[in-house]
Amino acid sequence: MNRQITRLAVVGVTLVIALVVATTYWQTWAAPGLADRQDNAIQRVAEFEIQRGRILAADGTLIAGNRIKRIGGQTLYFRRYPQGRTFSHAVGYSTQVRSRAGLERSLNDYLTAANANLTTVLERTLDRIRGTTVKGNDVVLTLSTRAQRLALQLLGNRCGAVVALDPQTGRVLVLASSPSYDPNLIEGRFNQASRAPQAECSQPAAPLVDRATDGLYTPGSTFKVVTAAAALDTGAVRLSTMFQD
Repeated sequence: MNRQITRLAVVGVTLVIALVVATTYWQTWAAPGLADRQDNAIQRVAEFEIQRGRILAADGTLIAGNRIKRIGGQTLYFRRYPQGRTFSHAVGYSTQVRSRAGLERSLNDYLTAANANLTTVLERTLDRIRGTTVKGNDVVLTLSTRAQRLALQLLGNRCGAVVALDPQTGRVLVLASSPSYDPNLIEGRFNQASRAPQAECSQPAAPLVDRATDGLYTPGSTFKVVTAAAALDTGAVRLSTMFQD
């Protein structure tokens, strides 16, 4: 009888230890990963109660903002993208059904005031204590609205990408991919957003693919800029000189 009681006690203690370890794991080490999962519906709904931070271009042009809706007595904030296709691949989208992409995903903690910055933590805590809406942080990009529009205009219906960097600072001035898509259609008209109208591509158009970062294109040699500058400086060529490739 004592042996059976001992075995039962060992099994009971083992189960208690397993329960403590599992609970500790899921509530501490695994918690951040669970919160970041795109299929975490509870977390996504809670984030729509936060006034998500705006995303602005270098000249202050609003790229991503919020539209307010009252649902079931709650004030919820949903994304809107005033520039449509212009910055869609770089900025991405934040939706209920399709979750997030682009900077909306990679900077989600910052945009929802969930980052570990001391000022952000303090402001978020004060907002919760006062019972006011938590406001996310704004993001100002280095992208140029004028240059971005010009790049997309020059790409036209062709599949391709244009990237322009400031060689002195490394700032990204243009990050354009063609064909583009309207992020405002992702939520309710996804099929329309993912369909490219008459794109000139050797492969499927796939407008949701960011060709500026994920496209299989051979990068241009950075030294060609130096060579061209030297050729122009010495008079060997002019801006109107044509070359047969």
